[in-house]
This record gives sequence, C-alpha cells and structure tokens, in this order.
Amino acid sequence: MKRNPINDALRLLKFRARSENEIKTRLKQKGYSREEIEQTIAFLKEKGYLDDEKFAYLFAYDALTLKKHGPFKIKWELRKLGVDEYIIEDTISKILEEVDIEEIKRELTKGLEPKKARELLYRKGFGGE
Repeated sequence: MKRNPINDALRLLKFRARSENEIKTRLKQKGYSREEIEQTIAFLKEKGYLDDEKFAYLFAYDALTLKKHGPFKIKWELRKLGVDEYIIEDTISKILEEVDIEEIKRELTKGLEPKKARELLYRKGFGGE
C-alpha cells in the first residue's frame, strides 16, 4: 500500500492539535519530499485542520489553566514547537486578558512560605515576581 502524506498528517492531528512545524518535521522524518510536505500543509490549512494561531491558543490556555504553567514557560514551549514569535506574543496577550493569572498563582502557592512560593512560581514559568 502506497503511503500518503495527507493520511499520515491527519493521523497525527487525530490525537491532538499540532503546529505546522510539527507536521512538517514528522512528515520529513517519514521520508516525504519537500514538495509533498508543502502540498500537504497547503491542503490541511485550506481545510482548516492546521492553524498555528488556534493551536497556540489552545496549547497556551491548557498549559496555563490545567498544567498551571506561567507565560515564560508557555512561550518557551511554543517556540520549541516552531510557532512564530508574533503568534506567541498575540496568544499570551489574549490568554492573560481572559484568565486571572493572580488566582492561578494563589492556588499554586497556597500555604507555602514566601521563599518557596517564589521558587515554585519561577520554576513554573511565572518569572521572579
């Protein structure tokens, strides 16, 4: 059976949303040509299956609200996934308008002494505040 880059990409997207860069990397690992990869990316974008802005928003929202990761860690993770810097900045701004970050920080540090609280927040990507 002949392999198909679109089917392989859709199989990856079935499990979770992914960045354009992730799909390109995975298809490259599977041995597809640059042309096949570009055609697949164009098809996925046209059909609405691949959208880095939507991916970044969902990733950042879950990271902040479920995993309790701070903005610095989320930015780092999105960069690692190959999301463009302007998309990352827009996403973080939008998320910080929608979510009460102070409440998340209070939840994380409840009952901790100030030094331990600062260390935890720093490790989680909330900066040194």
